[in-house]
Parts: sequence; structure tokens; C-alpha cells
Amino acid sequence: MSERPSAIEIEGLWKRFYKGGNEGLLWLTLSKALRRMISGETGRADTFWALQDIDLKVRRGEAVGIIGPNGAGKSTMLKILSRVLRPTRGRVKVNGRLSGLIEVGAGFHGDLSGRENVYINGSILGMSRREIRDKFDRIIEFAGVGDFLDMPVKRYSSGMYVRLGFSVAAHMEPDVLLVDEVLSVGDVQFKARCMEAMRGFLRRGTSILFVSHNLAAIKRFCDRVVLLDHGRIRLIGTPDEAISEYSKLVSDLEEANPTGVENSHIGGRAKALGPAAITAVRILDEAGQPARTLISGRPVRIELDYRIDPAAGAIVDPNFAISVHMFGAGLFYQFESLRDGLRLGSCVGSGTVAVELPRLSLGEGVYQIGVALADEKGLPEHDWHDRAYRINVVADSQTDGPVYQPRTWQVLTKQYDAQPANGVGPEPFYPESVEPPCHSMGVMP
Repeated sequence: MSERPSAIEIEGLWKRFYKGGNEGLLWLTLSKALRRMISGETGRADTFWALQDIDLKVRRGEAVGIIGPNGAGKSTMLKILSRVLRPTRGRVKVNGRLSGLIEVGAGFHGDLSGRENVYINGSILGMSRREIRDKFDRIIEFAGVGDFLDMPVKRYSSGMYVRLGFSVAAHMEPDVLLVDEVLSVGDVQFKARCMEAMRGFLRRGTSILFVSHNLAAIKRFCDRVVLLDHGRIRLIGTPDEAISEYSKLVSDLEEANPTGVENSHIGGRAKALGPAAITAVRILDEAGQPARTLISGRPVRIELDYRIDPAAGAIVDPNFAISVHMFGAGLFYQFESLRDGLRLGSCVGSGTVAVELPRLSLGEGVYQIGVALADEKGLPEHDWHDRAYRINVVADSQTDGPVYQPRTWQVLTKQYDAQPANGVGPEPFYPESVEPPCHSMGVMP
């Protein structure tokens, strides 16, 4: 079988920026160039390469995800493909009609109404006025902004912006669709409609380049995934391969900076916000040993060492909060010592608290644990280690998804479709409950 033709071809792509941010001012550029010539300098010290030697081909009807830490070059690549930016070196070719959803409200004029912006944005994307008019009702219906159609879009919420922008881009019927992190805005129902619309594009042969920090969506939706790191391709592979390598990358960053990584996606440890601090965190397996790899359904213990400065006085009933995040996604669940009934009274000096999870309810995957010395509402008040501790959870092959759910199968009735020749069948069979060899989902103490 012959390989599908390419929709996107990227060869030797480099993109350079200057940290000063004023390279667009002609007189500054010329004056700096003249000073470099006089001083004999051969280059600029403030050069920053956002993309370095990128080679990538995307086939027709293929969904390719792009992941990586903040600043890896993901959005820069999409902006070059959409011709918002020009490459410094290399060749970029898009075969067919391209539509992009790069930034919230891109191409919208705040003082114009939603109706007017549909025509303007559609024209920018390459649609004719007649094409926009023919699809106008469907665009508005999909976006769900019919009641606000004649309102200036500057009064729209960010979710309404995204819905209208995506709807216009979707009805362009592109050959190539670029989608950045903008779908993180909006309600759950609209996100589901967007994902279904993108699956429809794939069935019709549209190629999609999908940038997201939501690794669960990347895994469900993409055929291949590109992992970017400091502007270079670290890996191109299946979603599982790329996410696994991304997890290793995060581990390297954590080990290189054990006090925390300043990255809104990876998380890190904040400076102590008050007179109290969490001084150590231990995640222990069922044998009571520190572990980064845990097993679904098995006991887990989390211990927190803390210190409250005696000079600042005692804290009454300090509240310890623990949060669990799916790696590359949002909050999975959070629980707190006060809401669980633990009251320590007046505390000062050092101490240790622990929480027992009788059965770990997480399904197979990579998770991040956050801890905090919080106020009575669970908000960080004194100290916060935001998603600073990463764990790997392994499970058997019987359960898929982020939740490890115990279950019991039962046969309530059993009938035979055919009767024996003598017309007498066996007695109905009512076996005992059948329970697969899996562990129950834990309830937070």
C-alpha cells in the first residue's frame, strides 16, 4: 500500500528571536549593527533560537500532537505554519487550504459585533463572502452565541470568543487544521463538540496539528506525537512513547532542580508564605518504603514533616492539603486534614502527620502530587509544593482509564437458546459472584 501524500512538510526549520525585543525598530537595529561592525563583534549575544533544525512530515488525514514544556517552541511552530511568523532558515510547505486556531480571539475586532466578526474572520481565513453567507447559520448554531450575535465581541467571555473562533475555522472545511491550547477555555460540552468536529475532519481527510498540555486528550486523539525540548525534536513516536519520554524529561528537570521547577505545567515548590513550612514529604508503598512507582489498589502512605516557627507563635489546627493531578492535565482530586476530621490543636515547632490510603484508586499512568499547609478552605496559606512530586502508577491489563474501579460480575439468569431433542433442558444455573483479581478503590480517610 502506498504511503498517503504529505499535507505538511517541514525541512531544516530554524527560528531565531532576539531577547531585547526591539529588533523591529529600524534605527535601533542599524545602530546596533554599526556598533558591532566597529567593535568587530561577529554576532549578537542576545540571540535566542526558538526552533532548531526541525524536520517533520504530516500525512493527509493524520492527527499529530505536539507536546513539551513551556518555551519548547510549540506555538512558534504553529505560527510559522500559519504564516504569522517567518522562518529564519529552512523550508515549510502546506499542501492545501489551511485554517488555524492559534490564539483566543485572533482576527477579531473588539468593537465589532459577533455577526461582523464572522465575516471578517472568515475572509481572513480565505473564505468568500458567499461561502460565509451560506454557512452563517451553522457557524452561529455551533458556537452557541445566537443571543449575543449583535453585541460587540469585546463584551464576550473568553469561552464565547473561543467558541465563535473555532466555529468559523471549523466551517472553513480546511485541508490542514492547526489547533493550539485555546481549547483549554470553554465548558466541557463545547470541548466534546470540538473533539467530535475534529474527528469528523480526520474522517474527511483533514490533517490536524494539535498543541496541548492535556496529555489525556493527546493520547486519545493523536496518531503520532512530537516531543519538543528547547526548540529541538526530542522524539517522534506513538502517544504512549512520547508521553513516557516526556515523563523522563520532567524527571531530569526535577533532579536538576530539586527545590522545584519554575514551570506552570510541571509545577514546583513555592517559597514559604508564612511562619510555617512543609520540610519533607515521603510517599511510601505498602512495605513502608519510599517509592515513585506504586500499584493500583495497594495501600499507600504519605508523610509530611512540618515546622512552625516558635517566634511567630502557635497555629491552631493547621490544615494539610494533598492534591493529585494527572500528568499534563488538571486536578484529579484533593483532600484536606481538617475536612477529614484531623484537629491538631495548638501547634508550634516540628512535627509529622501522615495519611493512609487503604487502596490506591488511581489507574495506570503518571501523576503529580501537590502538598500545602493551607487555610481552612484548602487554599495555600503558609507553604505550597505545587505538583512537586511525581509518581508512576501501574495496574493489571484489566482496567483502562484514570480510575481503578473495583467491580463484581454476577450471572443473574442463564437461559439456553436451543432445547435438547427430548425437550428437557438442564436446570437454570446460578453461580456465585465472579470477581476479577483486582483491588477495591480506596476511600480517603
